[in-house]
Amino acid sequence: MDARQRGNPPGNTNAHVAANLRRARQGIGVDLRELSARIKAAGRTISPTALSRIENGERRVDVDDLTTLAYALETTPAGLLSPPSDGPAPSGVTGRFIPEEVQSWIDGKVKLTTADLIRYWNGEAHLCQGYIFRFKGLIRAQEEATPTSGRWVTATEAYRESLATQRARLALISARLLELDPTSAPVVETPDGL
Repeated sequence: MDARQRGNPPGNTNAHVAANLRRARQGIGVDLRELSARIKAAGRTISPTALSRIENGERRVDVDDLTTLAYALETTPAGLLSPPSDGPAPSGVTGRFIPEEVQSWIDGKVKLTTADLIRYWNGEAHLCQGYIFRFKGLIRAQEEATPTSGRWVTATEAYRESLATQRARLALISARLLELDPTSAPVVETPDGL
C-alpha cells in the first residue's frame, strides 16, 4: 500500500522563510529560547524545538505564526517571505518574473499582471530619468564651479558613477517594458550633452 501524503510538500517559500528566520534571529543576537519567550509574550506559543524545526525547513509556518515571528524578530512579514536575489521564486510564482518584480510584489507595490508591471516599470523609468537629470546637473555644476583636484574630482567621479548606474537601470527598464509590451516605444533619456 502506498503511503499517502497530506497536502503539498514544502516549497520554495518555506525554504525562504526558514533561511530568513534564522538570519533575522541571528542578526539581532537572539537564541531559540529567547525567541520562543518573545513569541509567548506576543500571545502565541512556539517551542524552541518547533522553532528549530522551522529553521531547518521541517515544519511549516502558518500566517499567524509568520506575523508573530516577524513582530518578535523586529522585521516584517515581507522580510521573512522574501526570496534571495539569486534564489528561486516563491512557490506558485512562475519563472517569467525578474527578482525585482517578485520582491515588489511581496512588498505590495505591484501585482504580477502585465498591466500592473507596465505601470510599475513606467514609474521606475520616470524616477530613473529624474535621477539622470539630477546627476547631469550636479556634474555640470561641479565642472563649472570647482577646481579639477582633490575632493571636487572625487565628487564628480561619484556623480559620474551614479549617472552610469542610472543609465544602465534605464536600459534594463526599457528592455523589460519591451518584453512586457513589444509595441511600446523604448524609454530613453532626454539628450542634453552629458
